[in-house]
Amino acid sequence: MNSDTVKKKKGSPGETGGMAKSILIWLVKLYVFLIMAVYPLYYKDKYYDMDVAKWEFFKYVNFFFVAIIAIVFIRYLGYFMAEKKLKGFLSTAYKKLTVTDCFVLAYLLVCCISTLITPYRQNLIWGVEGWYMGFIAQLSFVLIYFLVSRFWRWDPFHLAVFFLTAFAVFFLGVIMRFRIDPLKMYEGLDDYNIQHFLSTLGQTTWYSSYMCIMAPLGLVGYWCAEKLLHRTAYGIFCVISFMTFVTQNSDSAYAAVFGLFFMLFWISLESDDKFLRFLECIIMALGSFKLIGLLQLCFTDRAVALDGLSIFMSQSAVTLFLLVAVIVLYILLRSVVFKNMDFHIEKIKKIRIVILILLILGLLGMVIYIFLNTTGKLPERFSSNSNYLVFNDAWGNNRGVSWRCTVGGYLKADPLRKLFGVGPDSFAEYIYTIYQADLDRILGGHIAQICAHNEWLNTLLNLGVLGLIAYLGVFISSFKDCMKGAEKYPCLYGVAIAIVAYILHNFFCYQQIICTPAIFILMAMAQALIRYGSLEE
Repeated sequence: MNSDTVKKKKGSPGETGGMAKSILIWLVKLYVFLIMAVYPLYYKDKYYDMDVAKWEFFKYVNFFFVAIIAIVFIRYLGYFMAEKKLKGFLSTAYKKLTVTDCFVLAYLLVCCISTLITPYRQNLIWGVEGWYMGFIAQLSFVLIYFLVSRFWRWDPFHLAVFFLTAFAVFFLGVIMRFRIDPLKMYEGLDDYNIQHFLSTLGQTTWYSSYMCIMAPLGLVGYWCAEKLLHRTAYGIFCVISFMTFVTQNSDSAYAAVFGLFFMLFWISLESDDKFLRFLECIIMALGSFKLIGLLQLCFTDRAVALDGLSIFMSQSAVTLFLLVAVIVLYILLRSVVFKNMDFHIEKIKKIRIVILILLILGLLGMVIYIFLNTTGKLPERFSSNSNYLVFNDAWGNNRGVSWRCTVGGYLKADPLRKLFGVGPDSFAEYIYTIYQADLDRILGGHIAQICAHNEWLNTLLNLGVLGLIAYLGVFISSFKDCMKGAEKYPCLYGVAIAIVAYILHNFFCYQQIICTPAIFILMAMAQALIRYGSLEE
């Protein structure tokens, strides 16, 4: 008989331990529901102090649940103490630590050391107002990871609720780009703020961060769905996701889109059916872009003005040509090549290595070109004045000066700061002691530069090279676990691609209190699925 089916007497240590664990699972499930299903939709006073409202929600939910979970967890450990099994429990927990677990613990250790030794203490604990990425936030990310990875149980129903929330956020984001504003969020705002705020998440970079980790989940859901009903639902989600991609007005998102489709291409070369599904995803994306472009042309008086890259993606002849070309390729492969010819896509799957190498070489070539173009070392006929191809202090909405000051500040730091950084969210306090004149000259003195606008450079300065290694290690090892676990649970490809999208997107952006908790929850949920399986099993 399975020991799990043996009934315990009321009041016995076994029942108490089991009850405590059940309560922990329930509490973590409720916590994840609040962060993933309620939090994205929460706002207080429209876009006025949106960051404060989001932070207060996150802070109070965390304080409440950490306090309750701590009490129940102590009772949970009490069971093992009563049974004189605590040493065995701790030993088992230690042996079950994954590489990702170790990187998360290393990240926590570096955060603690950095917090203790830094002289820059003004915003150390709570973080800079508006960002709130101090020690408390970093501690929250670590706690989120371990609680969810140990006490979450993969439940398709709850995932469906998370998708409904994301769909609502995305749908609002799309219709508000045509000034349809059911929540009256735009009342009293000028055109500049209307262009830079949308949906219930606030500024476009916050919105695009959330979009880049939720959209891949729906895309992979469509890619691997077997039932027509599921595929249709995921398809609708994908269409609204791509429509909001092209209207959200943050160029950073397109780096994530590129990484998303490259990863989907990589895993789709395993079978004819999956490759056809990949082409369907591209058709949905390009078709959604062109639909938005048509709406923009039909309702020019209502369409919110967007930047050049978004207009290019929605209205250019290039994306129309690509759409037609992919449709033709899809029809040929489906009706002729795969059906009547002795050819299968897996025969050429090694080509993905060649393409990866070419992409890396292309990226290096672009960096070299930008360097030569910026320094005036190219012949005039090969040079360009494009804002994307001239790297200066104003490049990328002043990311040029941010990155230059961040790298310079790190190189000028003492050896201890190089190892452990200047402290969580202490970027501004440190960097303004060195580069205030430069930053005031570029930003006009009325805007404070409080992060590097590159999460990885920001981590390097705030937490040093050890913090950056630990932090990147969390994402890379989690990605590796998801890719391996996807052999059994294909849905984990969605988390793996979300990790890639997050890394690429936040090369131009930063940690923040909406998206970073979400990506840690997703990575932890993936670990829980790998550990415990699905409720469907």
